[in-house]
Amino acid sequence: MQAKAVDTEVGKLRADALLLTLFQDEPLGTSAQLLDRALDGLLTSMVASGELNGKFPERRLVPTLGRAAAPRLMLLGLGRRDLLDGYRLRNALQFAVRDLRNFCRSLAVIVEPALAEVLAVPATGQAPQAPARAIAEGVGLGNYRLGELKAAEGKGAIEEMQLVGLGQGSDLAAALTAGVRLAEATNAARVLQWRPANRLTPADFIAEAELVAKQRHLSLRVVERPEMEKLGMGALLAVAQGSHQPPKLMVMRYRPRSADGSGRVLALLGKGITFDSGGISLKPNPGMAAMKSDMSGAAAVLQAMGVIARTEPHIEVLGLAPLTENMPGGGAVKPGDVVRAMNGTTIEINNTDAEGRLVLADALSYAVSQGATHLVDVATLTGAVSVALGHPVTAAMASSPELLAAVQAAAREAGERVWELPLYPEHDVALTCEIADIRNTSGTPAAGTINGAVFLRPFAAGRPFVHLDIAASSYHFEPLLMKVVPHGPTGVMTRTLAHLPFHLG
Repeated sequence: MQAKAVDTEVGKLRADALLLTLFQDEPLGTSAQLLDRALDGLLTSMVASGELNGKFPERRLVPTLGRAAAPRLMLLGLGRRDLLDGYRLRNALQFAVRDLRNFCRSLAVIVEPALAEVLAVPATGQAPQAPARAIAEGVGLGNYRLGELKAAEGKGAIEEMQLVGLGQGSDLAAALTAGVRLAEATNAARVLQWRPANRLTPADFIAEAELVAKQRHLSLRVVERPEMEKLGMGALLAVAQGSHQPPKLMVMRYRPRSADGSGRVLALLGKGITFDSGGISLKPNPGMAAMKSDMSGAAAVLQAMGVIARTEPHIEVLGLAPLTENMPGGGAVKPGDVVRAMNGTTIEINNTDAEGRLVLADALSYAVSQGATHLVDVATLTGAVSVALGHPVTAAMASSPELLAAVQAAAREAGERVWELPLYPEHDVALTCEIADIRNTSGTPAAGTINGAVFLRPFAAGRPFVHLDIAASSYHFEPLLMKVVPHGPTGVMTRTLAHLPFHLG
């Protein structure tokens, strides 16, 4: 998608459709009034009749009947002004584009002064660039299609976006380009999330990583099973035992051309279980097909690394993804088995469906061995997180308030929601074990999400560490939620991770 800022009178904008946003129960803005006059008061009458009230995410498509250069006008409700944030804005724009993309190739987005004022509130220091980027992201995200493999799936997409109302200039142009880039990276993560497991094995994921590395001039190293054995990665190898697919550890590295001299090395780690049956602790059949998405964290890390290489932060960044299937084969690890992780920790596996923390444990140790000074993992780790926070929110648990603050700032810039859960000393006792140093689950439903972070934290070896649980925020198909949050995979944390190196103080 191409995006540009223009300064054209709204009635003369040439596009397949105009997109005009409205706040709930507020008067029509300046541009809306101009279009209302051109349409002989149609918008005013729609408001008076209650057909148009700006509720989130109300969409009304109106033909302009030659009264404007564009043949269609979409009116998009953003809800109450005080409830609008980057997350809701991007979701509303996605809904609008999903309605339009089959018959529109060009879209002009009109930014009313009221919207510009609300979007400029976050202290980004980039107004109006930040609002422009957010709008470009929302439109670009709307181009994602769930049915990648459907022969009859439409191929239409918004190919050109014009932005009106925020001015022009090189800074604005750069912001729009960045927004398109971030949306496309997020959509690429979404495609990988929802690709069937027989089409995205660990080896297939590495092939995708090779493409990104080649395109973005990133170094890529793949740790294979023999090296894992030499390194003592018993936790990762235990999960891989039941699968015919060989495990892989993706190690991608970005080196800045101009380093800031701080010596900081940020490691981004994504859980990469390309299919999760639960192993011997087999999952129930309902919903198991969606476990092809258990590599969502790895997809986010991979695509974020591609963006990082283009934006060139001044610190080194590692992108790691431990990749394997979790299957109940004859050689599969069994409940009660004890394995030794790369850092020497012995682990009793009392639930083979708590496998993500096992593969991440060895990945964290490997990142530390490669010089990582700050570590952030992204993982579809626990079903408990959906009970705690629901689908619109990613849970964060941290050993470092400073690193957590950087993640939260990056998430605000990305329009993604992150909420901290605590890590109190009393939580540590949940994973104590009589026959090994630690067990992989507490065996009770209490604090399940927090226990995942408690398990992982020691493998960061005392370095600043943040664990992001995206098991709920990575996708959803909840019927009620579909009305306000676009369904399907989200590519969550791709944009947050891409912004994070610039927030690491």
